[in-house]
Amino acid sequence: MSNKTFFETLWNRMAQQGDFPTLQFCIDNIFKTLNSDTSVGEMAAGVLSDFSLSQKVIRLANSAMYRSFGGEVTTVSRAILVLGVEAISHLTLGVQLLDYFSGVAINRPQASIELRQALVAGELTRALSNAQGIRQAEEAVVCTLMHHMSRLLLVFYFAEEWERIQALCEGDPAREGQACQQVLGVTLEDIAAAAAAKWRLPSLIATSMRCQRLDAKAVLESHADWLGAIADVSSRAAALLARDAPADVVQSLLLDHAQALGLQSSAVECAVRQAQALNVSMTNAELPETAQASPALNAGKPKDALERLQQSLLEVQREGSELPVSELAPLVLESTMQALNFSHCFLMLLNPMAKRFGARVGFGEGMREKMEALSFEEGFVPDIFHFATIGNKPLLFEDSFDKEVAHRVPRWYREQMPDARSILLAPVMIRNRCVAVICGDWGPTACTGGLSDGEMEAISLLTREISASFLRSAEHR
Repeated sequence: MSNKTFFETLWNRMAQQGDFPTLQFCIDNIFKTLNSDTSVGEMAAGVLSDFSLSQKVIRLANSAMYRSFGGEVTTVSRAILVLGVEAISHLTLGVQLLDYFSGVAINRPQASIELRQALVAGELTRALSNAQGIRQAEEAVVCTLMHHMSRLLLVFYFAEEWERIQALCEGDPAREGQACQQVLGVTLEDIAAAAAAKWRLPSLIATSMRCQRLDAKAVLESHADWLGAIADVSSRAAALLARDAPADVVQSLLLDHAQALGLQSSAVECAVRQAQALNVSMTNAELPETAQASPALNAGKPKDALERLQQSLLEVQREGSELPVSELAPLVLESTMQALNFSHCFLMLLNPMAKRFGARVGFGEGMREKMEALSFEEGFVPDIFHFATIGNKPLLFEDSFDKEVAHRVPRWYREQMPDARSILLAPVMIRNRCVAVICGDWGPTACTGGLSDGEMEAISLLTREISASFLRSAEHR
């Protein structure tokens, strides 16, 4: 098969099977995410919008690699604090690709192996780059994932030919390129470069795809050479991890090429540990999901709400003393939402100059689209939000549709939350002035029985953690 014929066949099969129309959008979105300055709250909101993804993120944060950070990780916000926004971006990318391909991989176990190997290779690249202080880590991760894309395309669109390639390799990944050329008339590098160009990734990444296997004594003369080289070495190391090779064997491979890549040996051991943790996490993620401890959505307040709130408070207090408001607030918000099983939960922050409260962080279905419309002026109006701002403790409105309360629910809130029956409002106070309000609801389900004094006190203590963070920030100005 000629080079031209192969690519015509590949693109036609992709178009005919319809598996890739949204992959272009997925890759565009991922590349923007990896190059954006995303906050903890924004990242947490994105991850929490996907239940499967949020469970995998929490599972990774609780892996052996990260237990040294202290305490079990129960929220996505803390997982981001433990792992970092960049690591979660990469994990999100990986899980999105896994989930995307899974629909067409039901009868292709090899596809799952290849996908996991690609993600582990990307983690190795990210960890090695960061440890060395190389700023192009995100770029290198994308390059590494694209390095594997040629293999994935063959698994999905040239399954028979891929089996022949594997048979010719006889289990030796080093021979795949030659076998691919023999069977299809193109190299794996050609396929990856063409895919990168077709999906409009930067030309630098497409160029780096054509780099040949790195020799330990090679001298890299351009950034594209380095990108291709670290992608190649990380991929070879990931292949060893996929075959459950001992850590010292993987480290030996990386150390053999550390000098050529400009990496310090001290960075290798940590990178391998992180990649092993991800490999285990992704392997476990492919197992059937176990029953979750959390109650179902719209099930109302859980019976053990007080215990959950107290546990959340302990977690927030353990983390809070060192966190700025921008990182503490999402942790408090998500912890409260999880403890009380809210359908929606958001924080409204006062802008002193504009004298308006506006939603800044929010979790729950559709919250991203609702945030801009959730706003009210500081000046008093006799509605439930202003009643909350002039009090010093949380307020629960058990039935917001009751005739005694309904006229106190502002239109701007009801338009965005038309089904919210029970509404909890918890003010964040500084020197007798409300600077923020936490708002949560249980959707159409009523909070039967209300909240106990102990539960209200725990919620108040959670809001005080945000107050304390505001005061710490003011002291350092």
